[in-house]
Amino acid sequence: MKTPRWIEQPRILALLTLAFALVPVGFAFVTFRSARERDARLYESAAEVLGEQFKMANFRHINLINILRNQWRFVTDYAKPPATAQLPQGWQKRLPHLRGVAFASHVSEQHIEVRWAAGPAPMSKVGDNLASDALLADALQQARMTPAAVAFGAQLDRDLLAIVEAVPSGTDNSLVRGYMIGWLDVGALCRDQSLPLLKSAALQAQPGAATAAALPGVYRVTISGEGEVRWQAHITRGPGFSREYGTPTPWIGFAALGLSAVPLSLLVMLATRAGKLRAALDAERELGRMKNHFVSSVSHEFRTPLSVILSGAELLEAHAGQLSESRRQELLTQIKSSTGRMNEMVEQVLLLGRIESGAMKANPQPVDVAALCREIVEEVQIATQRRCEIVTKLDTGMRSLDVTLMRSVLANLLTNAVKYSRPGGRVIFEANESSFRVNDEGIGIPPADLARLGEPFHRASNVGDISGTGLGLAVVKRCVALCGGTFTIHSEEGHGTQVVVTLPT
Repeated sequence: MKTPRWIEQPRILALLTLAFALVPVGFAFVTFRSARERDARLYESAAEVLGEQFKMANFRHINLINILRNQWRFVTDYAKPPATAQLPQGWQKRLPHLRGVAFASHVSEQHIEVRWAAGPAPMSKVGDNLASDALLADALQQARMTPAAVAFGAQLDRDLLAIVEAVPSGTDNSLVRGYMIGWLDVGALCRDQSLPLLKSAALQAQPGAATAAALPGVYRVTISGEGEVRWQAHITRGPGFSREYGTPTPWIGFAALGLSAVPLSLLVMLATRAGKLRAALDAERELGRMKNHFVSSVSHEFRTPLSVILSGAELLEAHAGQLSESRRQELLTQIKSSTGRMNEMVEQVLLLGRIESGAMKANPQPVDVAALCREIVEEVQIATQRRCEIVTKLDTGMRSLDVTLMRSVLANLLTNAVKYSRPGGRVIFEANESSFRVNDEGIGIPPADLARLGEPFHRASNVGDISGTGLGLAVVKRCVALCGGTFTIHSEEGHGTQVVVTLPT
């Protein structure tokens, strides 16, 4: 066999050898560059997750100060505030990074004196003049100019953040009686070992000034909360991140890939692990977003009934003997109504939590469905003060159902039908052996919102000032799924809604 002449040329052989050698080197270069890019995105995602957890903690502290602010509007003796205006039991375990809380009011424009203080290590004690601290005095001035429920922050040093809210008069929101101040140890928060990413040393964090220059490898997150309370966390990779999720040095990979395919397998394994971690971090970030939204939504919904209960109780406590019998009954009715609303909301959240955690299973038992439906209809009529007529068409007898789950499903559907219908309207409730149907003549649902119905806290864009949390249909959807059934909605905006629940026979 004749040998090709090009094989006999040393230069050509050298070039061919070099070309074949460059293939794995080029492949290694591209692969490692991609791995480093993934590593950078992974670090950024982890830092964002940690930042969201800091924001959640920030919100909890601001919410506590806001609650105390609302309670101190009605305190008469600052030296001996009632138990209802003080910190709740167990608050130090729930908020371990809050050094202390204080109430202060004006003696003069240059003297803002602490009248009450509490906490394991309050930064000021009773009698101290808070106006002597320029940063804190500036935050107090801002709060004084905005006596609405707006929180202001003053970062007194790198590790200490003061949260300030103006306390208005109980009768005049434009009159400032004093200030509620809380001192948050952001340095300790940045070292909180209850946070998984800090406990595993995947990330390290420390508070920093917002004006600090950007440093290589440092991810800066601005922690914001309700009002004008902001601080920055500087997040860096910890030894745990490099140990668990880092990529090998490129030159080692180049040499290894030129000799064998083992490093390539290692890269595939690392890329797979990084992908899984990123997916987990994305899920955790979404969970953090949902929790944040949950806290915001529930605290907003709780605020109104809590204010009604608090103001009603204070009126009864202070002026019970001066109020007429009708006025006392009216206040008691308002308190009972607000308490019932809060209890209903808590029950919905707890039921949703048990279903989501898998702790609740369907337990069907033989039941008289017609009797159950009539009982639920009567309960809804009483709860809604017979706002609408509910017409029942029940063609069913005994069958196997989980009474707890179906009671939640039907009560929520009927309550929604009545709530979103005009007073005096008509709701039709039909039931047979395999399905339940609720028809109303209410406001209907816009087409853009139909796809998102059943998401927790989502409400249609046309609900206006009708109260609600967006939990009812989420509970219905999950309860029906737990029973093995289907749940469909047919609606036209302005022309009513039809909901059909179908159960397996």
